[in-house]
Amino acid sequence: MSSRADPWVGFWLPLALVCLATGFWLTDRKDWRKRLSGPVFIASMTLIVVFGSKTRGGDSSETALLAVLLHRLGPVALMAIGSLIATFAGPSPVGPLPRGLRPLGFLMAMGGLFWIGWMLISIPPDAIANGIGETIWGSWVDVFLSILILIAALAGSFCVMMGDERHKEALTLAVLTIAGGVMFNEIMRNGSQGLVAAGWHQIHWEEMMFLIGGLIGTITSVLAFIALVYMAERRAPDPDVIAPLSEDEKAIVDAVLRLHLEVEEAE
Repeated sequence: MSSRADPWVGFWLPLALVCLATGFWLTDRKDWRKRLSGPVFIASMTLIVVFGSKTRGGDSSETALLAVLLHRLGPVALMAIGSLIATFAGPSPVGPLPRGLRPLGFLMAMGGLFWIGWMLISIPPDAIANGIGETIWGSWVDVFLSILILIAALAGSFCVMMGDERHKEALTLAVLTIAGGVMFNEIMRNGSQGLVAAGWHQIHWEEMMFLIGGLIGTITSVLAFIALVYMAERRAPDPDVIAPLSEDEKAIVDAVLRLHLEVEEAE
């Protein structure tokens, strides 16, 4: 196996360096090792880009996974940044952005989705064209489109039910639902560049079981957590009755209030 496809050099070493950089960054600010966090992190990212960009879909599982992650990093980052901009642009209690940026956020999110569509109709690179890399890429696309259609449709229905002139938001979610549905229907009926429809069918029915199991497990864990919190709150003892302030404490509070009121009047 060549060094560019060696999982120890192209996957595990960068992962270890990322963990090491995180440990350096969490140290005390006066510790000399904190200054190593930046160079170590840059070295790990350099190894990931150099080795990940040269992997093949038929390489080991780790390097194929790394290559697929690199190829979907662009559209995912575009959609994530666009969603954050669309969420926090306008009247937001936390970190408000200029309201005019909200359409830009929607355009970025849509651009990431159409980027994925373009990757499906273009000739796939070696990293996702064969072997386990193709399976990993196809699984991610299948799960992504399935979740996109479900969440966008539910969110759009919620916007319509809420009212308050949410036409733009509902229309955007409707476009996302339709675009995801068209892409999903196309790959299931006609396949994509490099992967026939039968391959997509096999990936879909294999991965949907994991997806359904993951959703059921997530919902069950959330319900179990809520039940535990509810039980803990019910069994918690009533808060003790707080004794009223003593005369000395009242005198101190009165003196502090008078001092501050005199200062404000003087200003």
